[in-house]
Amino acid sequence: MRTLILFDIDGTLLDTRGAGRRSFARAIRHIFGGQDDLADLSFAGATDLDLFEKMALRFGRHATRDDCALFFDILPEILTEELQKEPPHLYPGISDILEDLSTQAHCTLGLVTGNIETCARVKLKACNIHQHFVLGAFGHEHADRREIARLARERAERSHRHDRCFLIGDTPSDIAAAHAIGAVSVAVATGIYTAEQLAAAGAAHVWENLDAHAERARSILLSA
Repeated sequence: MRTLILFDIDGTLLDTRGAGRRSFARAIRHIFGGQDDLADLSFAGATDLDLFEKMALRFGRHATRDDCALFFDILPEILTEELQKEPPHLYPGISDILEDLSTQAHCTLGLVTGNIETCARVKLKACNIHQHFVLGAFGHEHADRREIARLARERAERSHRHDRCFLIGDTPSDIAAAHAIGAVSVAVATGIYTAEQLAAAGAAHVWENLDAHAERARSILLSA
């Protein structure tokens, strides 16, 4: 029995301590020439494409293909600079559980993230966990996280048939994405949402964090 385990990044695996928001603001300023600290823009559960389109409208424009291409080209460069100033924080226990899961022959680890792929790789490499993920779908591919999840599952099924699928995230958007692809939703309250809010959003399992529930996580994710 093969198992597909899909992970969100921000708020689930790591915390960039505001570097993502700062990078986004700098890239927006480069494209549109205006100042905006994005203080009223929620990044939790969002996708980079959706956020960029919203910012374009804020500056009185509709995002063109060229706008998107330029934005997604400069964003990872700026993010790299920001993370060099202050490295991201990897949540406790994440390295151990990823190492454990990735050594299981019947498990496939992937990503479902609102980050564009290049930014996702920058963040994961900064925490030295990039090697555990063999596939994914990303925030430049669709504005809707549910569609990103569908892409990830489709890509996984091309190489193997997976009997079970889990999606681990920290927002109601991750839970909705899990439901959209028939995955079991595992929610962690390491982001801005409480365990109560995540349970109310329909997660099958809700934990305060993966470290404190590491044995429970292994039991659920690796059970036959």
